[in-house]
Amino acid sequence: MTKQYAIDLAKRLYRDNNRSYFVVEDPQSQECRVVEKAEVERDHLNRYVVFSIETYD
Repeated sequence: MTKQYAIDLAKRLYRDNNRSYFVVEDPQSQECRVVEKAEVERDHLNRYVVFSIETYD
């Protein structure tokens, strides 16, 4: 999906679920996807994050 669509989707998911979401970009295909915080931490995706919207406990 495009970067802007992924960002908009992450914002909507955040509002609906009150959870942290990240948009990561695949360096080879330039495609973006929305992932949750657990996946970012588990797969070490920090360097690919182009947008994040987070909740703080």
